[in-house]
Amino acid sequence: MINSLFIAETGLNAQKTLVDVISNNIANVNTSGFKRSSVNFVDLIYKNDSTGATNSSTTESSRGVHVQNISEDLSVGKLKFTQHPFDVAIDGPGFIPVENGNNGTAYTRLGRLAIDSDGYLQTQQGHRLSANISISPDLSEVVIENNGTVIGRVAGSAETVELGTIELVSFTNASGLEKQDSGIYLATEDSGDVIYGMPGEDGFGNIRQGYTEESNVSLVEEMVNLVMAQRGYQLNARVIQVSDQLLETINNLRR
Repeated sequence: MINSLFIAETGLNAQKTLVDVISNNIANVNTSGFKRSSVNFVDLIYKNDSTGATNSSTTESSRGVHVQNISEDLSVGKLKFTQHPFDVAIDGPGFIPVENGNNGTAYTRLGRLAIDSDGYLQTQQGHRLSANISISPDLSEVVIENNGTVIGRVAGSAETVELGTIELVSFTNASGLEKQDSGIYLATEDSGDVIYGMPGEDGFGNIRQGYTEESNVSLVEEMVNLVMAQRGYQLNARVIQVSDQLLETINNLRR
């Protein structure tokens, strides 16, 4: 009876985490480039060695559930046409490397770019692109091709200038990246080696100028998941309530 209380407690905590994660997914359904998260659970297993001997058989029994980790779905969201010349989306796998202050290099899929005070392309969050692409005020138009090449057209003439190339990177295990605020990721030991490449090459998506990547959250799916998680929470709360009532009945019988 006591075990049922503790098992239900682990269920409550797990379902609360699930509700929080799903709620965050729903809240960011319209956030550009947002990647949905999911919760992975594991059983809490208790091993009992009845004899104490190292070579004896053991019995296992469940002691509830535990949140193993919260993973992120890095699948590509739908592309939205914005017509803004400094909006770029990656149509396929890959990340754009950006400067991250004293912490070295960071990575992002949020391609809403702007020009910083020194004339360089940066993300709207203030991270300059590692490619160090400078946009002169003398240019009347900037074209970003599918292969990442950035071309400027000189005002008042047909002359064009190649300004640089937006390169992409991938990882042997992208799910091991450490997520930061504003769609920024940091490499970790779990993410493995950084693989550099050009847009359109094998393993890398194309660059699409004038597009942004939408959230990959399915509102209908998340609403269904939320109902299921809330029901799971209610059932675990009910187990605690019933267990408490049974314990009270047992105590009354002893009097």
